[in-house]
Amino acid sequence: MTGAMRLAALALALAVHGLAAAATEVTDDRGQRSQWAQAPQRIVSLLPSVTESVCALGAGDRLVGVDNFSNWPAQVAALPDVGGLEDANVERIVSLRPDVVLLSRSARVTERLEALGLRVLAFEPDSLADMERVLGQLGALLGRQGQ
Repeated sequence: MTGAMRLAALALALAVHGLAAAATEVTDDRGQRSQWAQAPQRIVSLLPSVTESVCALGAGDRLVGVDNFSNWPAQVAALPDVGGLEDANVERIVSLRPDVVLLSRSARVTERLEALGLRVLAFEPDSLADMERVLGQLGALLGRQGQ
């Protein structure tokens, strides 16, 4: 058996036994594609509609910080406030050690957060169709596709 055949057999065996983790690809509203080996466990959201969506998808317990306009569901009121689109507190966001920061396409802080090594996804749902698309992307990211 050649090396390539052994490698293929091993990959098949791992997949059959559920040991191979499939990477998830998410494309945000900037057209930026990112690969995720596992769902993020520490999330900062700077957009109220996205905060609500994360909670609706059953992942509200993964939120570690939200913008100052996120107020629903009630559980998010207890989370650290990291500012808003125009006045995001970068130092506070970094101190929360998020796996991902979810924000608006028009947020001023995107480049700065990325320069500091944080993973950023920008979403800006402007219609019902956009909201369905964003929910699909968030569901894939969070490992909640069926919801």
